[in-house]
Amino acid sequence: MTDAARRFRCTSAVLFAVYSLFMLWLLFGQRIVQLPQNEDYLQHITARINLIPFRTIAEFAKASERGISSSHAFINLAGNVVMFIPLGAALPVIWTRFRGFWRCMGTALLLLLCIELLQLFSLLGSADIDDLILNLIGVCIGYGAFSVLKRFSPRLFT
Repeated sequence: MTDAARRFRCTSAVLFAVYSLFMLWLLFGQRIVQLPQNEDYLQHITARINLIPFRTIAEFAKASERGISSSHAFINLAGNVVMFIPLGAALPVIWTRFRGFWRCMGTALLLLLCIELLQLFSLLGSADIDDLILNLIGVCIGYGAFSVLKRFSPRLFT
């Protein structure tokens, strides 16, 4: 491994650690949820699962009809993509075993499923297939950025 590659990988690992801590705070650390008195745990969980693809995306696309501000809808949809671009770029940069597209995507999918389920069962959010779809789009964009960088700066990956 060249000196430039070693420095790049080390810097990427440090940035990924900071990104991971920020994401943990964003996804889990900024809210505490208590069940309403008339709702039990199972009802709460059941009400916060969406397994129908593109349902939430379609609802946000019709935001103004539903009384949701279009900027809130855009931030939610775009944020679900943008916030996971670093994951798609960092996995193959830091760990060589994730340099293959399908291995990177499979690992990201498992991680994202864990996040969605942890949010759901910890009462800190919901489980939405649309979030998973948008997050994976972000991971794909990040992986694409890694692929471009690898093609044009191969000495960083030797």
